[in-house]
Formats: sequence, structure tokens, C-alpha cells
Amino acid sequence: MARTPHITAEMLLEAGAAITLEKGADALNVRSVAAKLNCSVQPVFRNFGSMETFRRAVIEYLDGTYQSFIAQYLDKSDYLFTISLAHILLARDRRNLFGVLFLSNEYGSRTVPQIISSPWNREAIDCTAVQYGLTVKEAEAVYRDVRFYTFGIAEALYAGSLIAEEDELRQLLRGAIRKFCAK
Repeated sequence: MARTPHITAEMLLEAGAAITLEKGADALNVRSVAAKLNCSVQPVFRNFGSMETFRRAVIEYLDGTYQSFIAQYLDKSDYLFTISLAHILLARDRRNLFGVLFLSNEYGSRTVPQIISSPWNREAIDCTAVQYGLTVKEAEAVYRDVRFYTFGIAEALYAGSLIAEEDELRQLLRGAIRKFCAK
């Protein structure tokens, strides 16, 4: 009798991430993962206990893909612009990744002050203060405004209601940053 191959948690995460990136978060379910790995649904439950736990693990796993994408654009000497542009391009070029990370409630809801005080946003705010000669409070306001402007463009690209070349996106973003810093 042939031995059934052992399906590891890593294999399940890779399959779940691939399904999410190819087809979107709605396509991620135990049957699609089982089909991708040519196995039963049992390994998902054996390794993660529930589909909800597995789904969260896949999203955490995708954070590495997200961080790699952002890192290729990030320049800390022009942090606000480059991180904003990276998010716009993520929505355009990696739709399903953008959708699961930013257009779902997978990470829960946050208020604007919580977004501003998030540790992962503080470096961008501090760099913005230095680059543009702003106080920390002014830099927080600029970051807030540019972030929501950025995500408006990103959502339009994601939805397909906006078609724009990268140079045009850069000009829009540079213009918005200048205007928000001038207030």
C-alpha cells in the first residue's frame, strides 16, 4: 500500500497564498486548497484547526509578499512619496494581494488616530517631518491626508475605474504631497 504524502502546514500556506493571489480571497476555501494539493480537506483542519485560523495564517503569510513588493519601491529619503506610490502600484499590479490586505476586514477596523499611531506608520511620519521641515503634528496631518488620497487612487485602480500610466500616477502623487505640505 502506497504511503499518503504528508501535507505540511507550509505546503498548505503556500497553496492558500497562491489561490488568494491568483483568484482572490473569496476563492480560498478548504476544497480549493485540497484540490491544489491533490489531497483531502483533512490536512487543513489537522494543521490549523479551523478554516478561520487557516485563513488568518494565509493572510499573515502573504505579509511577506506584501513587504517584498513595498521594499522594491521604498526610499527612506523620500519615504512618503515612495511608500504611497508602492501602495498605488500594489493595487494596480497585484490586485488580489491589495484586495485581501486593504479592502477586507481581515485585520479589523481602525480609527484615523489608531492608523496614525500605528508603529508601522510612525517611521513614514517621522521621515516626512524631516524631509519637509514639518512638526510631528503637521507631518501626521500630511501623512493622514496623503494616505487617504493614495488609497482613493489605489481603490480606483483596483476597481478598474481608473487607467493611468506610472508617470501620471507619480505626478498626481507629487502634486498632492506638495499641496498637503503647503497647508
